[in-house]
Amino acid sequence: MTSINALRNSLDRAHQNAKSGLEDALGQVVDTGSLEDFEAYTDAARRAQLTGTVVGEELRAQHGLTKAIIDGIQ
Repeated sequence: MTSINALRNSLDRAHQNAKSGLEDALGQVVDTGSLEDFEAYTDAARRAQLTGTVVGEELRAQHGLTKAIIDGIQ
């Protein structure tokens, strides 16, 4: 279980970093409105969406594994 917890912690950190980067990029776009900042914002938004999806899939996989174990016991 240690490796699963380490993976979950790593995914959580990556997701938090991506959300923080998204907020920073949004602030830059609002302040300057330049094309480069808008591109940085879209990249940060993609990164945040990807990490959110990966975290969701990890939770779904963990739920499926737990369900399979419970079903196997019954």
